Amino acid sequence: MAAVTQRIDNYLGGVSRQSDDKKLPGQVKECLNGYPDPTFGLTKRPGFEWLANLGTGTTYDSSKWFYIHRDADEKYIGCIKPASGGSTGDIDIWNATSGTACTVNYATGAQAYLTGARVNYDILTVQDTSIITNNLITAAKIADPTFVTKTRATLVLSDTAVSSTYSVTLNAGGGASDQTFTTTTSGSETYDGLLTTLKNGIDALSISGLTVTKYAATLELSRVVSGTRTAFSITCQGGAANNKLAVFQDQVDNVSQLPSQSFDGRVVKIINTSSVNDTYFAKFVADDGTSGTGYWAETLDPSKSTGLNQDTMPHELINNSTNTFTFQKITWTARKVGDDTTNSHPSFVGEKIQQAFFHNNRLGFLSKDNVSMSQSQDFYNFYHTSAQTVTDADPVDLSCSTIRPAALHGVIPTTQGLVLFSKNQQFLMSAADGILTPTSTSISTISNYEMDTEVDPVDMGTNINFISKTPSYTRIFGMVTRGQDENPQVLDIGRVVNEWVPAAIDTFIASPQNQFLAMSGQTSDKVYFYRTYSDGEKNLVEAWFNWQLPGTVQTVAVDQDDMYAVTKQGNQFTLSKASLSQSPEDAIIVNNQ
Repeated sequence: MAAVTQRIDNYLGGVSRQSDDKKLPGQVKECLNGYPDPTFGLTKRPGFEWLANLGTGTTYDSSKWFYIHRDADEKYIGCIKPASGGSTGDIDIWNATSGTACTVNYATGAQAYLTGARVNYDILTVQDTSIITNNLITAAKIADPTFVTKTRATLVLSDTAVSSTYSVTLNAGGGASDQTFTTTTSGSETYDGLLTTLKNGIDALSISGLTVTKYAATLELSRVVSGTRTAFSITCQGGAANNKLAVFQDQVDNVSQLPSQSFDGRVVKIINTSSVNDTYFAKFVADDGTSGTGYWAETLDPSKSTGLNQDTMPHELINNSTNTFTFQKITWTARKVGDDTTNSHPSFVGEKIQQAFFHNNRLGFLSKDNVSMSQSQDFYNFYHTSAQTVTDADPVDLSCSTIRPAALHGVIPTTQGLVLFSKNQQFLMSAADGILTPTSTSISTISNYEMDTEVDPVDMGTNINFISKTPSYTRIFGMVTRGQDENPQVLDIGRVVNEWVPAAIDTFIASPQNQFLAMSGQTSDKVYFYRTYSDGEKNLVEAWFNWQLPGTVQTVAVDQDDMYAVTKQGNQFTLSKASLSQSPEDAIIVNNQ
């Protein structure tokens, strides 16, 4: 009888690819359909309960799958079918609780956005809204409007000097000659009387399409010929020193030159200084909505675009009610002030948006090496509220400064800030006080690891995990961030199973509650797991294992203690669910008499 030389207390070590003399006690060569648990030991994986048949044939091959948890009674599994043969893609959704197929309505023109394949879509779900991003489409601005300069003018009278000459010279353009009206005061004229004289004299010049409106101390001139705004030029002088009658058309030197009365919607550029950074535009807002008294409010350069073209921007999938969804364009907040210098378009305009995220009460987008975040608490607004000052609530828009190409494709919010991922580098976007604002936010490089660009990193609660692929297998890394001035700790957690996880992985999820990572590929029937258990100081369990499902795994999702899987058996797509709890509430096997 051979002597017992080693005792194995349990088999919670999971799979190890190391030689037998290097394996730790409890590690095995293969752990198929097992479920290591620090309380119950190594148990058999839970069974999957069939929920619904989703479709047959190649209907959902290479689809982009996603999971939506609205509340305890509304959980959904959905997918975007890839576009093919010149047609757009479709969105199909099922209730993950009942297996019922949901209704998806398309708003006018929205379905045209679904032009990509599985790898081209990113889905971000916040409550009952899912933002869908297609990285094939270049985000664009609304085209700049046609604006004709010098179609309006304002004559400002500041005095009725005795025995002074007041003259106005106009030119209609197109080779026409100057036309001048001149009047001399006798000393008894009032402001109103002199303005009336000037108005009548200008009207008598018969400039085509020119309309003159008199206010308390000004004349407003506007020219429209055959329904089209038409330019004209104007000069004037008056008073003993020729400084009592002034005119401006599209701009003034400073705000003190603006009159107290005008017509609603009159726009004037305020120059201030020679710097373009303190120039802004003001629009007159009449008290009665038409003309007369009112005030001047900051506004947008009338020759510049009002904002984002919603056809080219991410769209939203709204959960209207139980089992009913609408896919539609997003109404983005218009740019209301400034110009392309003082209130420029976000950096993703003219680029392809890779991913959307939500952090610090802001919606954000990644495009090339840029990070753009919306106004605080105004998720669809990417413009400043004023061209004259920057507030903490204004959008944050920064670029990753690096000597390497840094096309950002992944982001994980953490307590230290936003961890940004590119193919070869990782960055931390943060602020000293933890609140990201336009003036306090910075981006710094924290590590230089290669990672897969098509599989997003995941958050395990206290650490971040990402994968890197070779032509034949997948590496898995774990990262723990340590703040602004510290490099993160990065471990190759898949080293003991080197070359075990295949390169065909396309789905990567994390379950912080059950402390495991799960990986699958649409061409395989295996799901690969890495499970840990920590007592707060060290990991007591670190186990690799895999499950074999009934068919090729299209997607998996975990919600608390429920695991959902979409598999394909032959030509049948099936939705099923497994309970990860050792004491499931629902019976898995039911006798039916």
